[in-house]
Amino acid sequence: MALSRPRPRNTGSRARLTILLLASITLLTFGVRDVPVVRDVREGVGTVLDPVVGVVQDIGRPFANAWDGVTGYGELEEENERLRAELDEARSGAVSESDATRQLAELSRAVELPYLGDVPTVAATVVSGPRSNFSHAIEIDKGTDDGLAVNMPVVTGGGLVGRISRATGSNATVELITDPEFRVGVRVADTGALGTAEGHGRDEPLAVDTGLDPDDEVAAGAGLVTSGVDRSAYPAGIPVAEVIETRSSSGGLALELVAEPLVDVDTLSYVSVLQWEGGG
Repeated sequence: MALSRPRPRNTGSRARLTILLLASITLLTFGVRDVPVVRDVREGVGTVLDPVVGVVQDIGRPFANAWDGVTGYGELEEENERLRAELDEARSGAVSESDATRQLAELSRAVELPYLGDVPTVAATVVSGPRSNFSHAIEIDKGTDDGLAVNMPVVTGGGLVGRISRATGSNATVELITDPEFRVGVRVADTGALGTAEGHGRDEPLAVDTGLDPDDEVAAGAGLVTSGVDRSAYPAGIPVAEVIETRSSSGGLALELVAEPLVDVDTLSYVSVLQWEGGG
């Protein structure tokens, strides 16, 4: 019985294929483009390997994206911080500009006093407002060193604020027209009728006692200005208040006016002090 011989393995073909693949990969790696034979081999190998490379790229893409997300998070956070800082700076600039505009307008109103004529004035900044609902005074940053003295009138462009009640070298206290102890002689602008206005507390209107007969008419909206009578503590013509209603007083024998101050004394930033040498 004849024995069959084992078939020789095709080792030569496999070796040649292996060498060809290694050579092709090497050529692909180094990118020898100018040799026609190399180019043909590389293109052939590329055609065979493209599907494999594509699968590997598809599998690895989510991992690459995740890695990019991790490594890029710090840069994204820095960019967000920069943008937030720029936004905060822009908002701050807008607020500062708005505040500067408001202060300039208020300063202009405080120093432009067409009703005063030649009375000298000293502009001052309000450094402290009323300290409570029961307080009727403000503090300013000018004092006797700047030519101020007790009883000098304090005004803005809107009208009468009050008077200096205390003064030191560098600051002063202003008694406001809302103080229940405050008194000022006034005149009804359109009739010339005289009276005395007095404060009745914070956020309360002034009460004006007049010598008018209860049957006399004073229209709502009529303006009141300082009377400026002899030895008055205030020069004539400073706007004080606006009449909002009338009522009888002294048992029905006289007419009393209820008037709203023209200046909101709770929101002042600047005032002007009149260097007025009147009596008081």
